Amino acid sequence: MRLLFCLLGASCVARTPVRRAPPPPRIAIVAAEGGAQGARLVALDEHGDRQFALMQHPGAVVRDTHPVISPDGAWIVFASSRGRALDQTSLWIAPLVADAVPRRLTEGRAIDSHPVWTRDGGAIVFASTRGGTFDLYRLAIERGVARGAPEQLTHGAGHEVTPTIAADGTIFYAEVTPRPGGQPESHLEARAPDGSIRRVTDGPADASPALSPDDRTIAFARPKEHNGALDGELWMMRRDASEAMLVIDLPLTDESGPVWSPDGRFLFATSVLRGVAGNAVFSSVIVVDTRARRPSARMLEDRLGVIARLTPAIANVRLDAAVLARDPEYLPELARIMAAAIAAQNPEMK
Repeated sequence: MRLLFCLLGASCVARTPVRRAPPPPRIAIVAAEGGAQGARLVALDEHGDRQFALMQHPGAVVRDTHPVISPDGAWIVFASSRGRALDQTSLWIAPLVADAVPRRLTEGRAIDSHPVWTRDGGAIVFASTRGGTFDLYRLAIERGVARGAPEQLTHGAGHEVTPTIAADGTIFYAEVTPRPGGQPESHLEARAPDGSIRRVTDGPADASPALSPDDRTIAFARPKEHNGALDGELWMMRRDASEAMLVIDLPLTDESGPVWSPDGRFLFATSVLRGVAGNAVFSSVIVVDTRARRPSARMLEDRLGVIARLTPAIANVRLDAAVLARDPEYLPELARIMAAAIAAQNPEMK
């Protein structure tokens, strides 16, 4: 047919096949991954398999943690010790792409941590010691650049930390008050857009609240007693209620920092196994399907090997529920990992 067209005088210019650029890597979950270089942010899939390092990492040992992704998926803000001591963090920002070059977002000697985006993506709220104790501050951001100076939002006697923001601008957070010679008291509070503050829970050890996407439910961490010892668990309560419900009971580990999936179905968190002295032995990112008839915690585990991970962030994408449901059940998998680690250190126990 083409030869006939050529004979009739039609154009016979050969067409070069168009090469389409490959789509950008899909980023579903971001977590801090522990290693010899401190902690770096990596992109994960629903299995927990590492896809790539999210941004360039300096040669020095640094700690990048607590990432949060902007509502439009364009930016990621995180706390980092880059250029500082490991126990001191500033806030940094980078495009949400592989091998991005981050830049420092907050300056000064204060410790800045636990950022969260406003729902419109026009600002972040974070905890900072620039006033002495931890207070909450708001910083406007436009196209990845800070606009103006941080605005102080709270002036509590204790520490205001781990904020989460509703669509109407209400900020929920943990108010932590140190106690001489004892455990600090911690409860949840809410700051309304007009600046008024009310107490949400009685405590005495409630922490890290996270509002569901529909603003109806607050997930948070609260300890529960197991055989005379307390460990942190995930709880939920209606925003307009006072009674909390245990999400799932995981003895022997501490769960904290809950994060909702965009559809409000899945709850991600950091789970830490502690040693006898209270030190962290291993940390994992876990996920719970809150709509399951019998919710269970599952581990996001890299199939290439056991890696310590914490502080997950979830992108505004549709998660593969079938893949998440096939991830290993958390406590049995954790027991297997620890048994393998003990056997590796004591060959005679194999």
